[in-house]
Amino acid sequence: MLLIKNGRVMDPKSGLDQVCDVLVQDGKIIKIAPEVKEEGAEIIDATGLVVAPGLVDIHVHFREPGQTHKEDIHTGALAAAAGGFTTVVMMANTSPTISDVETLQEVLHSAAKEKINVKTVATITKNFNGQDLTDFKALLEAGAVGFSDDGIPLESSKVVKEAMEEAKKLNTFISLHEEDPGLNGILGFNENIAKEHFHICGATGVAEYAMMARDVMIAYATKAHVHIQHLSKEESVKVVEFAQKLGAQVTAEVAPQHFSKTEALLLTQGSNAKMNPPLRLESDRRAVIEGLKSGVITVIATDHAPHHADEKNVKDITKAPSGMTGLETSLSLGLTYLVEAEELSLMELLEKMTYNPAKLYNFEAGYLAENGPADITIFDAKADRLVDSHFASKATNSPFIGETLKGQVKYTICKGQIVYQN
Repeated sequence: MLLIKNGRVMDPKSGLDQVCDVLVQDGKIIKIAPEVKEEGAEIIDATGLVVAPGLVDIHVHFREPGQTHKEDIHTGALAAAAGGFTTVVMMANTSPTISDVETLQEVLHSAAKEKINVKTVATITKNFNGQDLTDFKALLEAGAVGFSDDGIPLESSKVVKEAMEEAKKLNTFISLHEEDPGLNGILGFNENIAKEHFHICGATGVAEYAMMARDVMIAYATKAHVHIQHLSKEESVKVVEFAQKLGAQVTAEVAPQHFSKTEALLLTQGSNAKMNPPLRLESDRRAVIEGLKSGVITVIATDHAPHHADEKNVKDITKAPSGMTGLETSLSLGLTYLVEAEELSLMELLEKMTYNPAKLYNFEAGYLAENGPADITIFDAKADRLVDSHFASKATNSPFIGETLKGQVKYTICKGQIVYQN
């Protein structure tokens, strides 16, 4: 039995925001009240701390099977817990990809050993071939929570339409990585800095928002739910807003790096600031923040993409893989660049990191209530934190190392058990 005393309890689902006590037993929240007394309970003194639902990240890469030199499900889960996350959704761009029931079952068997809730999508097309749909029904029945070819855009509009129709039939949705290869140069570099500094053709904005415009209109026509992953452009926010106003069932996420920094970070942080989609312009950073404020973008998701140091530290930056670790800096980036910057209230930030992503997948998560799950994050919202390279993740490819951010996770509790303590 666990008793959390005197914390500022914040629940985005009910709007509860007050100092009270929370009693936990057998994986459930038993009581939330101004004062709870319980003999023999283990006590956590949360005075001056925020007690929030466990964070939910619907976009992580844990690299298992096949690329476990970068990360594996165990180290990924440890990184998640250290970041305050109690539920994550893995992407399927593993080796082999999660395209069949057998691979899915292996991954879920490994995930079940972890102390947090680790879920996974399966691929939309077989082995990312962009042509042949996987068996959505069998994969859902075997435990997949959704479908994405994240990392590889779907070039065929015919395949996109077929995938949406199949997802709608099965009452699920597809998540799309939007970058038209035919309109792009070298990935990981925004087109402006690519041309001016690196003298290459980089990743264009039109590659993102043109493909996105196609897909939200197919979603409108099929009445299927489509989720847009890690959008990064000002125009992309407008495309999603337009589709939503039409009545299309379109949701969208943004990664913390895209509301925090611009392409200039490449000049100081090198390959650790190289990612897909790339860091963009200040106008784009402002636009995604406005999208979060207006509710056009409802979810913050890390796109946690660990890589081995040797892969990132190549002489030619164009040869380095794209991606950054994100789980252990996500909350701090939100607190620093959204809450401290007075763009969002703390409750609005928490909603986009807990209740909204959980609701998207119908997870029993993302809220605090009596008889609800005891998945809880306790953090100091005001504490300064110097980001160093001591991560729970196997990887340290973060462009935020050396920066002082707001917020420190003190405890992560999942299923009623303390899974991380700082």
